[in-house]
Amino acid sequence: MPVITIDPGQFTNALAAFQDILGPGAVIEDSAQLADLGDPFAPPQGDWYKPGAVLLPASVEQVQAVLRIANEKKVPVWTNGQGRNNGYGGAAPRVSGSFVLSLKRMNRVLEVNEQSAYALVEPGVRFFDLYDHLRETGSKLWMSVPDLGWGSVIGNTLDHGVGYTPMGDHMNSQCGMEVVLANGDVLRTGLGGLTGAKGWHVYKHGCGPAIDGLFSQSNYGVVTKMGVQLMPAPECYMPGWLQLKNDSDLEVMLERLRPLMLNGTIPNQPMIINSACAMSAFTQRDAWYTGEGPLPQSVIDEICRQPMLGAWVMRFALYGDEQIVERQREIVSQALGTIDGATLTFSKYDGHNLPELDNPHERVQAGIPSLALDQMTRWYGGEKGGHIGFSSAMPITAADGAAIRDLVRGEVNAAGLDYSGVFIVGKRSMIHVCLVVFDTENAAQTETAYAVSKSMVKSAAKQGYGEYRSHLDFMDLVADQYDFNNHAQRRFHEVLKDALDPNGILSPGKQGIWPRVMRS
Repeated sequence: MPVITIDPGQFTNALAAFQDILGPGAVIEDSAQLADLGDPFAPPQGDWYKPGAVLLPASVEQVQAVLRIANEKKVPVWTNGQGRNNGYGGAAPRVSGSFVLSLKRMNRVLEVNEQSAYALVEPGVRFFDLYDHLRETGSKLWMSVPDLGWGSVIGNTLDHGVGYTPMGDHMNSQCGMEVVLANGDVLRTGLGGLTGAKGWHVYKHGCGPAIDGLFSQSNYGVVTKMGVQLMPAPECYMPGWLQLKNDSDLEVMLERLRPLMLNGTIPNQPMIINSACAMSAFTQRDAWYTGEGPLPQSVIDEICRQPMLGAWVMRFALYGDEQIVERQREIVSQALGTIDGATLTFSKYDGHNLPELDNPHERVQAGIPSLALDQMTRWYGGEKGGHIGFSSAMPITAADGAAIRDLVRGEVNAAGLDYSGVFIVGKRSMIHVCLVVFDTENAAQTETAYAVSKSMVKSAAKQGYGEYRSHLDFMDLVADQYDFNNHAQRRFHEVLKDALDPNGILSPGKQGIWPRVMRS
């Protein structure tokens, strides 16, 4: 980890300047409070990524002022919306001692357009906040949410997060950003470059190069507004649940699933979950096994026999006109329900008048935020449990699904940990997320979890599977794997970084993008 040294006088001067522009209570420097604003799953010993202070601007103008002071004082700031990127480092900065620029106070839903089905939000708006706003205003629109609704809508989108309605590809469903650049200048992307543009949040491209993607997983600017495309409430909402009897049925199912995704029969993003991961949503590990090493096959078999489980289970949903949805159900049943030993079940709801949904999987696929699935991190260690997200992208094929499953399960089990695997399936690709779960108060187990996660970065890359999202502790390692033409991507990123942020103040090291002043 590169260590940045800030002269105590320089830090104090910057702190005082930030306090002057932000006002009382908007600069946190108390060590006890800062302890809750780092990585919630950090190892129990040694140095880790820690903020020097947290800045809480309440307006675009204050963000501009913060960045101008940071340039003047040559101090780094690390940006987040809610700081809930758990499993990837939480709110912690890549360089210890940075000022963390938290945008929690910028939490307004600025507009909801019923006709064109979009919202305009600030970076502190959580999924819970947007959902509450839609309900309180009587909106007929549905949103997309990830499994945990406590995060920032903008923050999740910029980190390539996903949800589970037909609008679940969040980066693809954003339209139009306002960005404060490192020098304090304000930029609007796409049609937002036109004063008074009427299509800013419905047409992505504008005229000229499309630049929205440059501000995702990057350190080129601070996004202060973003358009979020929503969907009209469907006439019929039909969540489905597929249980697979055998581990090898995963390959059969993926080959049958791919055409259903490509032709739009299944319009949302299905999630395929292995038995241990599915059970972790309900119980802790010690309810099944208290021995050392990974779960024995006999215990895994017992878990698979529990109601609504199997070797793998898949949740998905159908939406729209009732007659069309019924026909889609027939097609899905013919394709997936005929897998040997599989069980396929559906529920059916009026999308305009949803009842109170008890099943958290049904809620999230209806765009209703929840925290129920946070239980998964408690598999080891209960309330002190943590996880690392090891996340690789690939085509929807039996060969690729089996390869990444076997590689990751083999390495995680060899490290003495349980394999907790999830596939999130898009239209043409899928992401395999291994929840590398551990007890944060068990130093040896925590060290093992981080070590095996780093090891798998290289192993997966050798087979052609790149991480789509990285924990901050191995952002450089992940960037190293993108090595085509002598790391042409990284060299391009560095050219942009040096041009847009010559003093290197914005989130140095994010995704392995370092400014010239810290590059080595």
